[in-house]
Amino acid sequence: MTDRRPIAIVTGAYGGMGRACARQLGRRADLVLCDLDRGRLEELAGNLRAEGYNVVSTVAGDLSQPGLAQQAVDAARAAGSLQAVAHTAGVMAGGAWDVILRANVVATERLLVALESALEPGLAVVLIASMAAHLARRSEVDSVLDAPLDEQMVERVKPYLDALANPGHSSGASLPAYEQSKRWIVRVCEARAPAWARAGVRIVSISPGLISTPMGRSEIDGNPGAAVLVDQIPLGRWGTALDIADAVDFLTSNRATYISGIDLRVDGALTPAMRGVGL
Repeated sequence: MTDRRPIAIVTGAYGGMGRACARQLGRRADLVLCDLDRGRLEELAGNLRAEGYNVVSTVAGDLSQPGLAQQAVDAARAAGSLQAVAHTAGVMAGGAWDVILRANVVATERLLVALESALEPGLAVVLIASMAAHLARRSEVDSVLDAPLDEQMVERVKPYLDALANPGHSSGASLPAYEQSKRWIVRVCEARAPAWARAGVRIVSISPGLISTPMGRSEIDGNPGAAVLVDQIPLGRWGTALDIADAVDFLTSNRATYISGIDLRVDGALTPAMRGVGL
């Protein structure tokens, strides 16, 4: 009898980055897929199975709701040894500010808490942040976001977001909510890394730049200011979902066993270009 293959969880699996991560990780692991919509999730699982991948479970719903992240983790552990997590689920800056916080912060924290219930040596977790995290202004919002499961967190953070909002920009609190939520993801990886490392587990984040996924292109199409950034990418092209999936594949592999607590920018050098960094 052969040993069971390792298990990988991919959240936001139906999205462009999620699908690419599922295909990359699915070459060496059986898959547990998570996304909001049951119909789209089952369609994806069927397509992947037809391509030869082994999807052992699907979990549909909002990971910010109590119990759902734990359900996904339990499904993975029931199927075998959980070795990789690609948490690509999230909401971009065009969404409502409170939806952004619940999707990017609350859901992420619930997933991390579920994983912490029994950390398995050899596990590697990758959270998707954003280059926006590196452009966000520091503020008192940190102290509020650092209690992500406080029932009043979303309401308590609103005044800080209003203070960070650009009065001349129609996005209101949405843009700072996005920037600060992604900055929190970078910080939470660094904060958890030492304790997780002592349990033999690694956690890192990836900060994508402008990535040519349906969600990424819709964000640019609806934001003329953001559209200008495309022409400023030093490497001269959009990023692709495969660029992100390749980074996830590496960071969760045995080639990256000494890497933890870091954020990897996959942005074609756009972040330093926007900062005006030079010699």
